[in-house]
Amino acid sequence: MDDLVHGRIEWQANTIEDQVILKSDGFPTYHLAVVVDDHVMGITHIMRGEEWIASIPKHLLIYRAFGWEVPPMAHFPDVLGPDGKKLSKRHGSTAVSQFRDDGYLPEALINYLALIGWSPGTEEEIFSMDDLIRLWKIEQVQRAGGKWDKERLDFFNGVWIRRLFVDELVRRLRPFVPAEWDEGILRKVTPLIQERMKTLKDAKDQIAFLFTDELRYDPAQLIPKKYDGRTTIEALAKVIVVLRYADPFTAERIESAIEGVAQDIGWTVRELTIAVRVAVTGTKVGPPLYQSIELLGKEKVIERLERAQELLEGAHD
Repeated sequence: MDDLVHGRIEWQANTIEDQVILKSDGFPTYHLAVVVDDHVMGITHIMRGEEWIASIPKHLLIYRAFGWEVPPMAHFPDVLGPDGKKLSKRHGSTAVSQFRDDGYLPEALINYLALIGWSPGTEEEIFSMDDLIRLWKIEQVQRAGGKWDKERLDFFNGVWIRRLFVDELVRRLRPFVPAEWDEGILRKVTPLIQERMKTLKDAKDQIAFLFTDELRYDPAQLIPKKYDGRTTIEALAKVIVVLRYADPFTAERIESAIEGVAQDIGWTVRELTIAVRVAVTGTKVGPPLYQSIELLGKEKVIERLERAQELLEGAHD
């Protein structure tokens, strides 16, 4: 037969074993069932993994026995694990539903899978389903298996997350965050984390500080290098003063106030924002700090800065 991927394939007839295709109880085995099923359903093209190449001669003989036309066949190369062997559970392969539960977008998974074993002949990598319908050609499918690369899948997922409109991204984030989280705040913070997400699951940990009154962190994280607890307490005190009188309480005004404090005390802005970020978010990384402070609101921010001072006082004592 002429396979659409592998070209012409021939077998010696004496290598085909005399296999049971109908059991004594009348129940068909797979080889008979699959041929009849494809024919009855009117399958126009048979496309499957290359491990089924060995079964082609048996299927061809069954097609001939019934006098049916054989649909064009294509046997695609396997997806391989990092060790070059066929992807399996030991590599962490999983059900499609698990990818959804892990926060991968359908658009990203389709885009990534399309490029395993197929090349468009250009440097372009980002393809929608409509693009693939228009551009994909079976003649460009490679015979060699492509390797599974989670980091590359994460890259595609990040690209497709950034392509979503904010309202659509919020809708897709909803299953990954607690139902009681305020929709308005979620809508406001989503654009701040859209550039930073690899999967939809990433969002919860990045923005949890906006929806809780209990932050847990090691007070030592508040202290920038080169400084100690006492100087950090004093720095936070100055931040509290300028933020208390910041009006309007906007990201721009907050940024100007904090930069002014840094200049006044001889710290770099980065050193000061490390302490402030940990105090108000509980972590050293997250959405843009000044916009986060604006979303939290003046009252909560000052409460958290004062709490950070108390923790440092306790640790200092």
